[in-house]
Amino acid sequence: MQRRSAPGASSKASSKPASKSPSKPAASEAMPAAAALNAMPRPEAEPPPPSRSAWLAQVLRERIITGGYRPGERIREAQLREEFGFSNGPIREALQAVVADGLAERPPFQGVRVKLLSKREIVELFQVRLAILEYAVELAARAATPATAKSAAEIKRSIDEGFSRIESGHPAFGGQLSQWLLAATGNRIMCEIWDRTLQQTLIYVNASFVRSRGRKSKAMVHALIDHIAAGDVAEARTSARALTVQTLADLGISAVL
Repeated sequence: MQRRSAPGASSKASSKPASKSPSKPAASEAMPAAAALNAMPRPEAEPPPPSRSAWLAQVLRERIITGGYRPGERIREAQLREEFGFSNGPIREALQAVVADGLAERPPFQGVRVKLLSKREIVELFQVRLAILEYAVELAARAATPATAKSAAEIKRSIDEGFSRIESGHPAFGGQLSQWLLAATGNRIMCEIWDRTLQQTLIYVNASFVRSRGRKSKAMVHALIDHIAAGDVAEARTSARALTVQTLADLGISAVL
């Protein structure tokens, strides 16, 4: 995947970005599910623009989740300095943020690398994902409104665009589906738990979609969205399980969930 530079930055130290806060990451980048709960009341003020370290951490998350960095690959500070023109401080803070997310790790004397899981660890992770996902789709289906049906059409278009980009070698799945359905639950704590523990699964969801070109998954995603929008709890849960099993199968993993 082609690396992207920060707004106003170049690979030359003499062309470092201006002192103003960098722009927010593009909408296609991975965004925490809790951020999708825009419709819920928020007593606190709107947050300020992200710092350089926060902006870079979001770029790194997007690259890891969409396969720009592969599991086990090192993320080198020197390359980030060359690409973005940032000093060591923001870069190290950004790297620490993705380590804290569970997307990367810092083995002794080896720098930072994308976390590499065994097949058993992947299965265990998806077992946890499915447990939360099944209940999330149930809550979302129970709470479905005409607005849910309208947004369902929009999320299907977004997912279809992601599948179309696979064919051109630029997958763009940043967790849109999970953001949508978790927002539909109205359960902020569930969103926070998902963000803290399950971002890593998006690495393997993307890898599965890319490997299979969505031959079966695309229709299953549509069915899941339609069942939620229709308020069909039983079918929504069944679809969530079937999609999870298919995601692992497309990775070459057969498991009892």
